Amino acid sequence: MSGSTSPARISRKLSGTRLAKQLAGLDIRTDDIMDQGETARHEGRFVFECSWEVANKVGGIYTVLRTKAPISTEELGDQYCMLGPYNDDRVRLEVEVLEADNAAMKYALEHSRDCGFKVVYGRWLIDGYPKVILFDIGSAAWKLDQWKHEMWTMTKFGIPWHDRESNDCVILGFMVAIFLQKMTIICFQFAEAISSSKPLILVMTNQVSVMLEIFQNIHRDYILCVQRDILD
Repeated sequence: MSGSTSPARISRKLSGTRLAKQLAGLDIRTDDIMDQGETARHEGRFVFECSWEVANKVGGIYTVLRTKAPISTEELGDQYCMLGPYNDDRVRLEVEVLEADNAAMKYALEHSRDCGFKVVYGRWLIDGYPKVILFDIGSAAWKLDQWKHEMWTMTKFGIPWHDRESNDCVILGFMVAIFLQKMTIICFQFAEAISSSKPLILVMTNQVSVMLEIFQNIHRDYILCVQRDILD
């Protein structure tokens, strides 16, 4: 339309409060964003949502994720991806295992596998058919002592050796952070190679994902992390 202006871009360096205020002031046009990820791909936007209940029913967040998947994929298409733990029984019932067709995603997955981790990529068989990446915690258990030491060194936050649930969270958090770190590096390399604008990667975490806040601090210039603690 003649005389129309493009939607405002969101600054990459905002606090949570300022980001909320800027979002509230945007004139969001549904026709511009509900395009199955075409706009997100053009702008280099990825949204990763990390939760313990991706294709893994434990409590109420499982229902929340299933409910939001259709609208998320309608807007973002394959630029939206859920991250969670691998549960063999649930994967057999709820996930179609696939090979990654996005180059950056493929290289980042190969990097995780080269580290010795089992990582499964596919689609969750729910409304919206969202892409998922599932990390086998057992395949990285041999790194637990090292990662707990790193976490203590960086945060002075200790985990009792017998607390299996917390130990599993440490392993999942580090596996996710390693994947996201490689994904981010590759996205920036691709953008520089084609003289494109810098990509923006949004990471949303539900419950406790131990390493993601540290990950954002390391990569604060181009990663936006949002943590939501939702009680079942």
